[in-house]
This record gives sequence, C-alpha cells and structure tokens, in this order.
Amino acid sequence: MKLTKRILAVVITLALALTLALPATATVNWDEFRIATETQDMKIQRGESFTLSVEVIIPDGVEVEYQWVHGVSSNSPIIENATSPNLRLSPNDTNYPSEFWSRSARSDYYCKITAFEKDNENNVISSKTLRSKPTNVIVEDHTFLGKLYSVTVEPFAFAAANTGYWLSLTMFFTLPLSPLFFLYFLAVGFINGFRGLF
Repeated sequence: MKLTKRILAVVITLALALTLALPATATVNWDEFRIATETQDMKIQRGESFTLSVEVIIPDGVEVEYQWVHGVSSNSPIIENATSPNLRLSPNDTNYPSEFWSRSARSDYYCKITAFEKDNENNVISSKTLRSKPTNVIVEDHTFLGKLYSVTVEPFAFAAANTGYWLSLTMFFTLPLSPLFFLYFLAVGFINGFRGLF
C-alpha cells in the first residue's frame, strides 16, 4: 500500500514537472483576425491633407501593432511614427505624394498589422501579420504653375512617349511617319493641356 502511494506521488510530481516545462500553446482563434474596412483610392487637390485608415477585427488575448508603409513592395520604406490605425499626411510631410514638374502626383500606401499572443512571462507564443490593400492617392495640381505645365511641358512629353510607343509596336516600317505621329500627339497634348486650364 505504501509502495503504491509512493509510486502515485512520483507520477503526479513528474506530470506537474512536465506541464511546467512544456511551452505554452497558442489558444487564439486566428481566423477571427481580419481587416474589416480600409481606405479606398482617392483624389485630392495639391495642398490638401488626407487621412488613411484601417479597421481590424482583433481576437481576444492578443496585442496589435500597426506600421504604415510608403509604397507597394515589401522593401518600401516605413513611415516613421506611423503606428496607429490612422495615417494623416499634410503637404509638409516627407511622405506626401510629390512629383517634380507635373500637374499631378501619386503615391501608394499600405498598413502592416501584426498581432501577438503572449504568455504570462510576456513571451510571444504565436503571431499573425495582415497587410492592407495598397491605397493609391492622386494629388492633382490646379494651381497656376500646374496649369502652365499642362500647356507647355506636358504636350511634348505626351507626344514623345506615344510616338515612341507606336514606333516600337511597328518596328521600322512606320519610321518615315514618325514626324506625323509626333505632330498628331503633340496636338492632342495641347488640346488636353488647354482643357486643364479650366
């Protein structure tokens, strides 16, 4: 009888020791962790501020970190101190869409959301990362300089790009017609440019 009690005590002790020694297992239902709403593509006027936001459904028992990124690739630079569900950018911010000598500028942004499940000693035992859809922000310039660009520089850039495109499609067969192509697209560029004045 005494031997049986001793064996039972040893078994219980070993079971408790193994329970304490084993790492904690994940208990979070990660299927619940998902993006509910996010900002859609937008157009704004140069000089206006804008706000991007993401709303996430967060399971119980996790901590969440947000990080906004300027660009669309995994190597795109992060935006410093942009670690909340909302990102507000003003014209003075470094990550505001900008393009030299252009009537419009565009940039893409996305948010990386990482959730962590931790044990009682603050060790991460499971995690999951979501990435929001890239939001394309177009900034249009209807200032005097922007309109001036639309009727001076832009038509020539438009004509050169389109003439080169059509020549590359048809190889050298239409090379003698390249001046006509250029004049045609230049005229179209001027028409579009003058429309941009109003």
